[in-house]
Amino acid sequence: MKINGIYGVVAALVLSSPSAMAQSECQLTLSQPTVGFNTFRREDSVNTRQQWHQMPTKEISVNAYCPQDTVMGVFVQGSAGPQGRFLFGNGGGLAVRVSQLVVDGRHYSVAKTSDRQNLTAEENAGETLLLHNNDGIVAVENHAQVSGKQMSFTLTLTPVLNDNQFSHTTDVTSLEADLRWELLTR
Repeated sequence: MKINGIYGVVAALVLSSPSAMAQSECQLTLSQPTVGFNTFRREDSVNTRQQWHQMPTKEISVNAYCPQDTVMGVFVQGSAGPQGRFLFGNGGGLAVRVSQLVVDGRHYSVAKTSDRQNLTAEENAGETLLLHNNDGIVAVENHAQVSGKQMSFTLTLTPVLNDNQFSHTTDVTSLEADLRWELLTR
């Protein structure tokens, strides 16, 4: 997934999924492999806190399909800061939130996992989760992993720009983030 935008600023996000997956017949698709935010201006901010400006969001759909019932985990990787938060250009951030997780037509809670082999879910499952670099997600019900043939969810992408990024109002700066998505099965 590639994300891009411009402030005063351009932004783009590239979302991509590698062809090599744990189960070669499984597929991972993104409704939009490139997400463009166009131009950001300070006045477009929907929330400002401590010189950080939250910009308008974009949503995309992610779908995973396997021909047989299986537990699916979807992992994300990209350029990140020391605490795993995704970088957006030089000095900005990108919040990536997962919601509306559905497996075979039923809504389930979403849980994080860092276990790339067994896809063991961490304790805190919910309706939405904020993802950081190297996080994976799995569907859970009553603390147990859910298996199925088709899993889908919504990604909400929120650029967060520092006040300094708007200081050169005559400049046009391009921002990019590149997130790689991987489907693993068990």
